[in-house]
Amino acid sequence: MPLMQEPAFRSGGRPESRWSVAMVFGISGIDPLEWDACAAGKGPFLSHAYLMAVEESGLAGPATGWRPAHLILREASGQLAGAVPLYLRDRSTDEFWPDQPWVDGFQAAGGRYFPKLVVEVPYAPVTGPRILLREWAPSGAADVLTGALRSLAHQHGLSSIHVGFPDEEDRACFEAAGWLTRHSLCYEWRNLGYRDFADFTATLTGHRRGTLLWERRKVRESGVRIHDVPGSRVGEAEVVTFLELLADLYARKGKRQPLTADFVLRLCAAFGDSLTLTFAEVGGVAIATLLTMEGDGCLYVRNWGAKQDARLVHFEVCYHRTVERAIARGLGRVDGGRGGPHKLARGFLPKLCHACHWFLHTNMRGAVAEGLELYNAKALAALAREQARSPFRRQASR
Repeated sequence: MPLMQEPAFRSGGRPESRWSVAMVFGISGIDPLEWDACAAGKGPFLSHAYLMAVEESGLAGPATGWRPAHLILREASGQLAGAVPLYLRDRSTDEFWPDQPWVDGFQAAGGRYFPKLVVEVPYAPVTGPRILLREWAPSGAADVLTGALRSLAHQHGLSSIHVGFPDEEDRACFEAAGWLTRHSLCYEWRNLGYRDFADFTATLTGHRRGTLLWERRKVRESGVRIHDVPGSRVGEAEVVTFLELLADLYARKGKRQPLTADFVLRLCAAFGDSLTLTFAEVGGVAIATLLTMEGDGCLYVRNWGAKQDARLVHFEVCYHRTVERAIARGLGRVDGGRGGPHKLARGFLPKLCHACHWFLHTNMRGAVAEGLELYNAKALAALAREQARSPFRRQASR
């Protein structure tokens, strides 16, 4: 795909200048300092280090159907003003927004759905900006990059473009350009200045507080030992155990566990103690595990694995201990990820997360739009139901 040149535009009264959009087929082809200047303050998963780990380990590469094709926007002097994490996909595996009905419908009508473009962070269903801009980037920079995405699809006859987990600002940008939006529920714990875990549980209803304390006590009494291994001390043995436990859980769900030892070790090397592997053991044998990452005031609950249906251990490791850690470290929130209404009872509140979609053919767009009306209505109704079930006492606001 050749270099594209976008027309000049004005920025805040400054004289017109030329800005160029180009594709880079791998994050290694972009200077880390330049990329991170665009991604600063936007969480660890948008960092150059994370994308390098996912691409250099082969998790995002030709073998897995993730072909990097990142868009970059440069000003006339050559400075990087903006970027978009972009992948060309020839399948939909390892994505978090299923589109198989669209694939089937489009191909049944004689169309070619693949390849498609995906604006997303592979293997990280975390909300964040998808149009990464420097602070001094011109006001039209986002429009230039979204326009470049559409130009790519038109130029190469690609069926569609899909943006996974954009933040509200980027969602509004895509919607203003005529893209369709799909909603789902994510859950987030918010730190309202709690002094400790007891201070947090005091804001819950009596029933919910009693349930949380009972869950923690039952785990302690069961003889489960839980310990954290910071990223700087993670070795191959810990990674093997972590992946085995993930594989056990995925197998019970009839799915393939996609992560590799190379990827996890690269993450540990890149992020050090901002990454933690937590293990729950009984009699010295690991029965459950969790990978968390910390960055920009947030603790991210990411990969959970277990040998058995360890429900109370799951609650303890993924929710109670992460909340406790966030309070101790003065973090503002814990990102609990997508789905899982059981999170609400542990103090994680629901919010909408999104995907945005663009289609080359108007007939396809119309068919998808019709289906999304019902889909989104159900998501909004689920949000309202969850909000009505808040575990917090009404007078507990701070």
